[in-house]
Amino acid sequence: MSFASRVSRLGLKSKRIAGAVAQYFRVGGAKIFRGVYPERSRRDQDDPRAGSTPPSLAVPQLETRNQEPETFFDSDFLKKLERLRLVAKRLTWASAKGEHSSARKGFSLEFSDYRKYQPGDDLRYVDWNIYRRLDRLLLKIFTAEEEMNVYLLVDTSRSMAEGTPPKLDYAKKVAAALGYIGLKNLDRVGGASFSSHLHAPLTLGRGRKQILSLFNFLTGLSCAGETSLSSAMHSFTTLFPQPGLAVIVSDLLDPAGWRAALEELATKKYQLLVIHLLDDEEINPKARGDVALHDVESGRERKFFLDDGLVRRFQQELDGYGKEIEAVCASRRIDYLRTTTQVPFDDFVLHTLRQVSSVT
Repeated sequence: MSFASRVSRLGLKSKRIAGAVAQYFRVGGAKIFRGVYPERSRRDQDDPRAGSTPPSLAVPQLETRNQEPETFFDSDFLKKLERLRLVAKRLTWASAKGEHSSARKGFSLEFSDYRKYQPGDDLRYVDWNIYRRLDRLLLKIFTAEEEMNVYLLVDTSRSMAEGTPPKLDYAKKVAAALGYIGLKNLDRVGGASFSSHLHAPLTLGRGRKQILSLFNFLTGLSCAGETSLSSAMHSFTTLFPQPGLAVIVSDLLDPAGWRAALEELATKKYQLLVIHLLDDEEINPKARGDVALHDVESGRERKFFLDDGLVRRFQQELDGYGKEIEAVCASRRIDYLRTTTQVPFDDFVLHTLRQVSSVT
């Protein structure tokens, strides 16, 4: 049911009472909402398990659906995905003084640039053709392309069930596309879902079998619980300690904030791609008048009068919230994209994703 249809005309005899849902934060002394969601169904309210926090790491999601894995995409779209690749931040390498020769596995060397020869450099990497022509000693520099681990982290907190289409459905398709790109380029792909804890981790793997495992993993995801990015990401670094490309697909609606989680991952050398996913009605609420807002994750409710002025303040604050995330990500060399479920999925994957350095 839409936000507008949940407007509560308080005080009228007709009592067209309904709910809307939001998370709140303070703006200039007044509390306004951050995200709008439909009210929980009566079944969810009566079910004591609804919205509960899984007790420990890697506990399966509540209400996981038993169904055959989705294919997600048709063959034509898969061919388009095969033109893309995920890019690791690569290490520039040339044989340094005192380096021991060893068999390096899992990467190839690609010529990148030249630098001046310095005493002690390995003469095998001098470009002798340039020396003969220019009488200058220049050392070849190579880029090491290392084997990459790709981690797909999908937010399955209760707020991700909202929207048209549901944010979780859109997030699954984004994760499926990025996982498929990685696997077709021989990267290892794994990951997990999360709310306040990490759930149902997918072990790292590669090849055709892992594509089926990935699609099966994503098909079984459903929403429950509150959001705690910091707790979930700390559990992730414990379960998957080897750095790689970590893709976080989330609405980032966490009362405790998102900064600590991203900074922990960046400090531990994970390469990050953050996809901030919202529903259009969370950005442009349609309701006006006396409303009752109900938070689907915490159960809190707040009633107040919603007019155009308050909506504008909310939109300004939401815009500032997004710009703050973008600024922090830029300072930490984290790729960040903000989108809504109204953006056609094909356009987002094939065009918008290529705006970041992690995808080419």
